[in-house]
Amino acid sequence: MDKNINILQSFLCESDDIVFRTFQITTLPSIKAAVVFIESLVDTSELESSVLSPLTLGIGEKSLEERKVLSSDTAALIEKNLININISFYQQAEMAIDEILKGNGILLINGFPKAISIDISKIIGKKHAEPKTEKVVKGPQQGFVEDIATNIAIIRRRIKSPHLAIKALQLGRVSKSEVKVLYLDNIADLSIVEELFRRLKRIDVDGIMGSSMIEEYITDSPVNLFPTTYYTERPDRVQAMLLDGRVAIVYDGTPFVIVIPAIVSDFFTTPEDYYQNYYFSTFNRLLGYFGALILTFLPSIYIAFTTFHQEMIPTRLALSLAGTKAGVPYPAFVEALIMEFSFEALREAGIRLPIHMGQAVSIVGALIIGQAAVEAGLVSPTVVIIVAITAIFSFTMPYNNFSLSLRLIRFINMALAATLGIYGIMTSALIIALSLTSLRSFGVPFMVPFAPLSLQDMKDWVLRFPDWSITKRSPHIVNNNITKKAKNLKPSPSGNERKKEL
Repeated sequence: MDKNINILQSFLCESDDIVFRTFQITTLPSIKAAVVFIESLVDTSELESSVLSPLTLGIGEKSLEERKVLSSDTAALIEKNLININISFYQQAEMAIDEILKGNGILLINGFPKAISIDISKIIGKKHAEPKTEKVVKGPQQGFVEDIATNIAIIRRRIKSPHLAIKALQLGRVSKSEVKVLYLDNIADLSIVEELFRRLKRIDVDGIMGSSMIEEYITDSPVNLFPTTYYTERPDRVQAMLLDGRVAIVYDGTPFVIVIPAIVSDFFTTPEDYYQNYYFSTFNRLLGYFGALILTFLPSIYIAFTTFHQEMIPTRLALSLAGTKAGVPYPAFVEALIMEFSFEALREAGIRLPIHMGQAVSIVGALIIGQAAVEAGLVSPTVVIIVAITAIFSFTMPYNNFSLSLRLIRFINMALAATLGIYGIMTSALIIALSLTSLRSFGVPFMVPFAPLSLQDMKDWVLRFPDWSITKRSPHIVNNNITKKAKNLKPSPSGNERKKEL
């Protein structure tokens, strides 16, 4: 039995949720046994009632003669006592490992040369939530929940690999919050994993109230406006990132999982990109990048041109703009500031009110306030159009910390444009570019694949090439096991294949 345990341990990585539980079968003489299982995938009550109790308490109540007979015949021992559970026998260690990863337990009995698979898997069913911030039309409607055991089980069922390592930590002197770190030890860069554990272990606080607090303690640039960690509530997104060599942090009590290292393209991709045609996905991604530029610079460009650089506006358009501004007592900067603040207030109100009421308040409020402001002569119709276009393009980006940063930078750009004109916008663009290119997320350049330029990574992170054409992981994130799929997977008509065979 000890040799069999060593064989299983050689296949399985060191993970805190893989349990090796030894016990004594109460025959005469007693027999040493062990059960191996993944804690988050099995029904422990079923294990106790259908396996451990019959082999310990049940046999202990039998007569001395029966206990002696059972000790001499392992097959009879299993047949007579494990009657309420499905069992299978395996000679090969690989097949036993597969059973463990499926959620079954493996029973090892000293002196018996086979592994006994026992069906004690936990049925999760629909014990999950629908994603709130990352909805998809075509794709799984499954999201994480506040229970860490359920979240771990969801990921385990998606990645049935012996290389999936799960390490547990406790954060908070008083709260003792449970945190688990997940990674694939044959893919992930172990230096990143070690650095993450170093940062997590130095968190010495009374309590952790949420995963966002962990982000603040482990980020590379704590005073930078842009995030260097990524969070998601979708198991399929975590699965894809783990397979690409990332590391996930699951916190008990929140449905959001932190993923590191993070790069800029993570904040522009959505799970739905992989559930629809890659041409349309590429168009949506490019639209998101363009929307980020519009969100950041469009209001400030309007302010700079109408305030300092009227000669850069075509004559007919300049006359039209001058006509709309007639009678408005405020400069363009104040006009835009009023409307932008009003829109942000309406957006926040729509988020915090009940769903049906919030949508009505945000849409009706925007129409009424915009129309009333124009009729009252407080703002010009052009400013309302500029703010509306900016708002529309802001929705082309996924809702995350990066888009929130751009929303805040927009106001800084407006102030610079009102004081320095186009030179203020150029200064802001330069500062933003320098800030982004200098960022690192656990040693990985944040602006990959733009800086440093990586055409290979652009196939999946900027554009959306067909899945069969993306055969390698990014060398910026992993330093080994870069190849993730076979080459020549491009499908071809069956007639062509038959011609090649002939």
